[in-house]
Amino acid sequence: MAQVVAHYEQIQAANANVVTVSFGPAQWAPIWLQETQSPFPLLLDVERVAYRAYGLDASARRAWSGQNLLYYARAKLQGRETFGNRGDTNQLGGDFVIDPNGIIRLAHPSYEPTDRTAVSTVLSLLPGG
Repeated sequence: MAQVVAHYEQIQAANANVVTVSFGPAQWAPIWLQETQSPFPLLLDVERVAYRAYGLDASARRAWSGQNLLYYARAKLQGRETFGNRGDTNQLGGDFVIDPNGIIRLAHPSYEPTDRTAVSTVLSLLPGG
């Protein structure tokens, strides 16, 4: 999220919106927003309707892949906060760009938690990008 937040002004200039969707419980929402300093709306999908509609898997094997464990080890060594376990750690996310006409311009269900679309790719899909 930090990479996307860093481009907030560019996203606004493109007249685009970023929405974060989480399956987490409501009590974690304000904490997450404060920790990430995200200026974007956070929608809760506790029943994971959108997660299923967009093909986002839950997988213990992929969620705790070597790549993800390496990410947490590096974060710990660098003194970065990882915010602990706040729900189903096996649920995978994804990145999607939907244009004003409802056409999906990017659909990237994450194979594992560190598998995210480069912000530059997302920005290139925005008007003027």
